[in-house]
Amino acid sequence: MTNSISSVIKNKQERKSVVRDPILLVEDKLENTLMLEALCDEFGIQYQSASNGEEALEMAKSNKYSFYIVDLMMPVMDGPTFIQRLKEFQPDATILVQTALDSTDTVIEVMKLGVFDYIIKPILPDQFHKALNKAVDYRFLKASEAAILEAESLKLRNQLEWLTYKETRRKAGDESWEKSSIHSLQTSLSQGSGIGAIISLLDMIKTEMKEDGDNYLINKSMMNLVIENQEITKNLLKGLTQLLEIINRNLEKKKIKASELVEKIKHSSEFILPYLEKKGLRLALPVLKKEVELDIEVDLFLLALEEVILNAYKYCASKTSLEVFTSINQGYFCVVVKNIVDERPYGGVDEKHESLVLQPFFRIHPPVESVSHLEKFGLGLGLTAVDQILRKHNGLFFIHNAKDHTGEQVRLCVMSELLLPIQ
Repeated sequence: MTNSISSVIKNKQERKSVVRDPILLVEDKLENTLMLEALCDEFGIQYQSASNGEEALEMAKSNKYSFYIVDLMMPVMDGPTFIQRLKEFQPDATILVQTALDSTDTVIEVMKLGVFDYIIKPILPDQFHKALNKAVDYRFLKASEAAILEAESLKLRNQLEWLTYKETRRKAGDESWEKSSIHSLQTSLSQGSGIGAIISLLDMIKTEMKEDGDNYLINKSMMNLVIENQEITKNLLKGLTQLLEIINRNLEKKKIKASELVEKIKHSSEFILPYLEKKGLRLALPVLKKEVELDIEVDLFLLALEEVILNAYKYCASKTSLEVFTSINQGYFCVVVKNIVDERPYGGVDEKHESLVLQPFFRIHPPVESVSHLEKFGLGLGLTAVDQILRKHNGLFFIHNAKDHTGEQVRLCVMSELLLPIQ
């Protein structure tokens, strides 16, 4: 019973929200207008009034109304003319008309105007209330229908996009969308477009430099920045080339024990040690609990792991820990990197971004410039590279938010999971 009452209340509230805009009362006789306004007040409905069709038309052009109650016989511009003119720019307007005649012919003529319903004069409170309820229900159903159509349209569009994507993959063969988009960007950067920092610096140098015979005098600080950005850009291009090579090449896998890989992971993680103190971080390295055998290209896997550790460092909350640990799950050897993040401004990697962050060039947050020189894959390609490397190993890569319960208070953390199949 309680659920039924709650459902009715919710239903009424939803319908009431449909008439949050006022009603426009179009009536030339003052006594009738006052009566309609009193009825609206009685039922708690907002309203505005116009004394003829011409005045109502101007109001309708500059204001928003839930629906219209229109008298048919008015001076200056009568009801039928007003309705026709209104329908020119509001074809879906909900209109109730007032008429003193209730003959069948009159009702048919009224309905031909494209109105929703009619109210017979003299208007009684119950009749008025019933007509308004019908109009509100009608508006609610129209709004619901529009929402359903929009949802179905979105669903259909997504399905079509997926089918188009699959057809593109089928036609392209091994020319995956990752490979094509990365190659396009590599070509673009190689031709000199999009390197904003260097272009801006060169523009500044061009403005500031002075001639000295056959030479130019250039500000040393600006030139140093150009050289620095040149190295970053060369590194980005190198990363693009490297990622394309990873996608194209066949792996040179070798069998290795998990204990050996863990020792290599410890050594490989040392690159981040000089930067931990800047953020007051502690690095926890893995301890193997069970020996298994893997078949991997070790250096390539470690490259992926270093990218994940660097990504975790960039967004790790100050004075927390950066943890690397291993586990075995469903036939996979899992290497997990966990970092605590602040809910603001970062908020980690929420569910809607879990697949997006693996796509080329996608970033949730701006790059962290303090460690940009460490990035082997810039331009938002780091996690794309990790995903590609794990796929090459018939493995899996996931990155997602989780809750850390190990401290005094529950904190938001990001889990980056690299899963290798056990032999």
